[in-house]
Parts: sequence; structure tokens; C-alpha cells
Amino acid sequence: MSRIFKELSIPSNIENLTRVEQFVDEICETYYITNSYYGNILMAILEAVKNAIVHGNKNDHRKKVKVSFKSIPNGLCFTISDQGEGFDFRNVPNPLETDDSNADSVGKGIFLIRSLADKISYNSKGNRVEIVFSISSINQETSLNRISQVHRYFSKQKTVAK
Repeated sequence: MSRIFKELSIPSNIENLTRVEQFVDEICETYYITNSYYGNILMAILEAVKNAIVHGNKNDHRKKVKVSFKSIPNGLCFTISDQGEGFDFRNVPNPLETDDSNADSVGKGIFLIRSLADKISYNSKGNRVEIVFSISSINQETSLNRISQVHRYFSKQKTVAK
């Protein structure tokens, strides 16, 4: 299949997440991704865009979030960038390793993205993230491990909420 590049630019408004979902849907349809891996891709990309809107651009509708896609050998690569000041992605705690009093406020979205994607990397400023999904890695063991990570996270959230 030939290389594909697509781009979407949206104002920083949570209501625009539906446009991002349509963007991901079109890409996944092109690559015939219809299994649970589609859910991984959609959840990770929506979480990254939500972080860009809320934390990066501070819900400022005048600022844009850009979502880019390019096909890579054996994979899909998404880049999400915002116009914010960035953040220190090197020091985001794992919510599974924090005490229960902080579990609701630390790194949830980044944890989910890392759990669902094959590779993530940030620019030095921390206002652009590249998320890679290796199509060749779609196998039962990888899928079960990712599902287990997400279940562990949500189980901990239920415990904290009680």
C-alpha cells in the first residue's frame, strides 16, 4: 500500500473530539483495522488530543491542535501538537505507582497512551507527541497485555473512588 499522509487542525474545544474520531476512523478503515486494536488507537489518539486541548492550549479556542498521520513501514504514526508551553514529560508519575490520594490527578492520560501504543516520543518542549502503532505487533499476547494494563488502571480508579 502506498504511503498516506493526512492532517487535521482543530480549534481547542473538547467538542472537536468527534472530528478526531472521524479522522481515526477513516485511517483505520483504510488499513482494515477493525479489531480491538482499533480501540487502542482511538483511545490513545483521543486522549492525546484531549491533553493537548485541556493541558497544552488551556481550552483556548483561538489555539489549534494539529493531528497528523503518516503510514510507516509496518505501522501507523500519529503526531499531535498544540500551541502551549509544553510540559516535562520525563517526570510524569505512573498512576499505578502513586499513593491513592494522588491517583486521580497524575499522568492518567499519558499512562493510557503508553499502555495502548507501541511507541511514543515527545519533542524537547513537550508540546508535540508522536504515537506509533506497529501493525505487525498485533497479536494475542500484545492485545491481552494492553487490556490487562488498562484494567489494572481502572480497577485502581474504582478503589480510589470508594
